[in-house]
Amino acid sequence: MVTELRAEEETLACDLNQARRWYQPYADEIVVWVGEQSPGWVTILNMSGLLPWPALDALSRPGGRAYSLSYYAGEVGEPACFNGSEWEEDISADHWDRPRQEGAGLIGSSDLAREMNFYLAALAYTTGGFIDDAWFTTPGLLCRIPDGAWPRA
Repeated sequence: MVTELRAEEETLACDLNQARRWYQPYADEIVVWVGEQSPGWVTILNMSGLLPWPALDALSRPGGRAYSLSYYAGEVGEPACFNGSEWEEDISADHWDRPRQEGAGLIGSSDLAREMNFYLAALAYTTGGFIDDAWFTTPGLLCRIPDGAWPRA
């Protein structure tokens, strides 16, 4: 995956709690944390900058599955899901039914926490990998995408 991201010399093994230290709003530098969500699923969280779609396309493999969620400039972006053949930005309405029924968007001490909880619950119901204390401390890979590695839109 590091090769596909073009970040071979710009990585650090760490858990998500450690990776959060690299979050920088409005940064030009692209930093992502990549970790296994559940068997067969990868989660890509943008920590800084906006990962361009060509980079996400490079990560997708036929039959593979990935979920991308970004937090940039104080806002959570709509997630995108790679379904085995293409990236979907417009995820079907039934994807959101269970987290809505379970009240996932009502849990959290702020609007941001409630929104993140909702999206992460949808991710968990889709992948079967739930966000818990162990998930935050499971090793992943922090990747800094070198300047110029991907064209900017």
